[in-house]
Amino acid sequence: MSYDTEEQQVEKLKEWWSDNGTPLIVGAVLGLAGFGGWKYWTEQEVAYQEAASDLYIKVTDSLKTEEKEGLTENALAVKSQYPESSYAILAAFQLAKQAVEADDLSKAVAELTWVVDNHAGNELAAIAKIRLARIFIQQDKAQQALTLVSLDEESGYYTLASLVKGDALMALERKTEALEAYKVASADTAISARHPSLQVKIDELNKTDAAFISKEVSETAAKAEATATSQDETSAESETESKEPQEAAK
Repeated sequence: MSYDTEEQQVEKLKEWWSDNGTPLIVGAVLGLAGFGGWKYWTEQEVAYQEAASDLYIKVTDSLKTEEKEGLTENALAVKSQYPESSYAILAAFQLAKQAVEADDLSKAVAELTWVVDNHAGNELAAIAKIRLARIFIQQDKAQQALTLVSLDEESGYYTLASLVKGDALMALERKTEALEAYKVASADTAISARHPSLQVKIDELNKTDAAFISKEVSETAAKAEATATSQDETSAESETESKEPQEAAK
């Protein structure tokens, strides 16, 4: 068995390094740069969220005052300076709530629509859709509301959306579907506890459904009776007609 001399091994190492050294260095540099870039981005993101949080505290402080002084100004500042943060969504919620209390539904719609359009991937967007749907129902726009609250079952707000969906369906006179939506919502005990009128709605719809079924049964029975009577009369007439020639022959 032969062995390479030390000089040959060194020479082979030089050749290998000549072929592979540069890519290794570049890879290492890029890896470190990527790590450094990720670290920098993370630090920047944390700083961004912390700054948004600090400004949003002014919004919550405004809520503690009787006149809610500075609420609108501070909430708008959060939205304009940190629009990509979750605190901007919360600020929009406060502005929408304030607008509803002032009976300015158009402004409330604008704030909630902003959340839906700009933060579709955020879980809080589901809340914005539900609140927006409630306003649309008030504005006699039940069909638009229905589109907003058709959430996937995997959503954490599915049962709450079902409650509002039931209200939208009721406004559209689709009572059978509304009953099903209310039943889905009632399966969530927390929602049932917060909305005691939900069970009342279900009971009323059950009565209506039962009355409708009873009416259908009665109408079907009446039609069947009328059909049977008509057939009897036709049969009797035929029998009479067949006897008349016989009587005449006698």
